[in-house]
Amino acid sequence: MKTLGEFYREKVLSCDDLITVEWPYRSDSIQIRQDLFGWKLYAGKNFIECSSEAEARYLKVFFEAGMRSACVPKDEEYLKGILPELESIKARIDEVINFYLESVLDRKVKEEVKREVFIELTK
Repeated sequence: MKTLGEFYREKVLSCDDLITVEWPYRSDSIQIRQDLFGWKLYAGKNFIECSSEAEARYLKVFFEAGMRSACVPKDEEYLKGILPELESIKARIDEVINFYLESVLDRKVKEEVKREVFIELTK
């Protein structure tokens, strides 16, 4: 199974035209919302604006994995093309982590273990 770090190096950092997006917020819950002016990624009441739903979904994966900044390909079609694989990798990782943490009852311990695992998987 490919890790998020491997995917990021192979599919993203190999692109020529990238923009870097910073995520200064600390939150367990990140949500995507559309309003009259476009797509936004929310952490509580804080948000960053995204150019498209695909960009918001892409950034959500990396920010949920604990990254504080991520490079985004400017090519919208390329971004849409790699998004299904990225979301699939993230879903599989979540599934495995949740399986092994089923017996852990303390929510803080679960979140700490998840954060540590994602740190390793994004290297």
